[in-house]
Amino acid sequence: MRLLLTILGVIFSVTGTCQIQNVLKLDNFRANSPIGDGVYNEVWGFVQDGQEYGVIGAMHGTFFFHITDDNRLDSIDYHDGVYSSYNVIHRDYHDYNGYLYEVCDEGSSTLRIYDLHYLPDSIPIVYDDSSLLVRSHNVFIDESSGLLYSCGNTSQSGADALRVISLQDPVNPILVYDYNFVDYVHDIYVRNDTAFMNVGNQGLKVADFSIPTMPIALGSMEFYTDKGYNHSGWLSEDGNTYIMCDETVGSRFKVCDVSDLSDIKVMTLDIPPTFENTVPHNVMLKDGIAYFSYYNDGLQIYDVRDVNRPKRIAFYDTYPDEDTGINVFRGAWGIYALLPSGRLLVSDRKYGLFLLGYNAPPNIQVEENEHGIYPNPVQGEAFFYRKHLFESDYTIEIYDSQGKFIKVFDGMTDHLYMDLNSLSAGNYTYRYYNTTTKVKLSKKFVVIK
Repeated sequence: MRLLLTILGVIFSVTGTCQIQNVLKLDNFRANSPIGDGVYNEVWGFVQDGQEYGVIGAMHGTFFFHITDDNRLDSIDYHDGVYSSYNVIHRDYHDYNGYLYEVCDEGSSTLRIYDLHYLPDSIPIVYDDSSLLVRSHNVFIDESSGLLYSCGNTSQSGADALRVISLQDPVNPILVYDYNFVDYVHDIYVRNDTAFMNVGNQGLKVADFSIPTMPIALGSMEFYTDKGYNHSGWLSEDGNTYIMCDETVGSRFKVCDVSDLSDIKVMTLDIPPTFENTVPHNVMLKDGIAYFSYYNDGLQIYDVRDVNRPKRIAFYDTYPDEDTGINVFRGAWGIYALLPSGRLLVSDRKYGLFLLGYNAPPNIQVEENEHGIYPNPVQGEAFFYRKHLFESDYTIEIYDSQGKFIKVFDGMTDHLYMDLNSLSAGNYTYRYYNTTTKVKLSKKFVVIK
């Protein structure tokens, strides 16, 4: 869909200067109270009856939003958590067959199920029980089997690294199996019964749950370059690439080849060139583009279609406050990048829920040091492109046919989105100046109406 260029209906504006590239803030929700650096946590999105919705967890409960066609977060409901406290850090969500499943990893909590079939009018709770779990760190549902995987599960009978629950009847979950072949499963991604388990200091484990009571080990990666606390990951559509985050200060994210599960390889590692103590948290992978919630560094977007050369193509810093070496776990907590519209949801621990528009770079082949405007002629919106050997700061100054300065754009990535709607039809020139390499370039382009 074509994104609105005007920031619409901000519920509570973030102050300060954000680092932004190729991303538009469409809307932002932040409750007036309570205020603090750890108010919000996980985000999730889903589609019901053709409409897009967003969910964000907070210390005291869960907020629900309708994502409108004109790019607003329309607040439609709120439910207090079973355990509602300033001590709550982790809530997690996943939807399945018209229901939303919620867990919490603090206090005396429950597995809670919301019925989404009454949207947009209401979101009733149809199950709220602690018999299967009291606390859970993360949940993931494999739609192919209708199995819910509860990571770091705590129940009335004790603790399990991973609990497998059947949703054959979506509102009457049934225990299937407790998996305890590792100390702790922090997070998990499951597709067609193949589970990629992030098991903290024990690395990555992969198992086949086709027979959920008899899981079979398929592969593992306990030792690898830049190993930290193996936290989260996401699998590509073709099943060959897995993006992995170690939640360790200064750790690089990993692009892994998982085409052969008996020989998993880390192909490349990368890290945003920003805050030196940056920490990756969660990631989603869609069509070769990896979307990261990177704590103090906000949203980071990388093109990983070439597994040997990941390239940062966009970013949006949701946390404009000062970055310090001590407080490295503030900022962006969660990312949801699977909405059909292409709009993104990001949760920030202090600044709430962000609805962002991502301007994807054009799919054109660019030779080294080639540069230009695409499309040319331009009608409203365009991208400057140049293939850089490494990321560096540059400016694009726009001049009319008489040599009069019109406007300037600041860039860092190979492709830079530019809103040129304000330009009249005519001939223009752009002047590129790389402040890192001191390279100067220029070229003409045409604007039509």
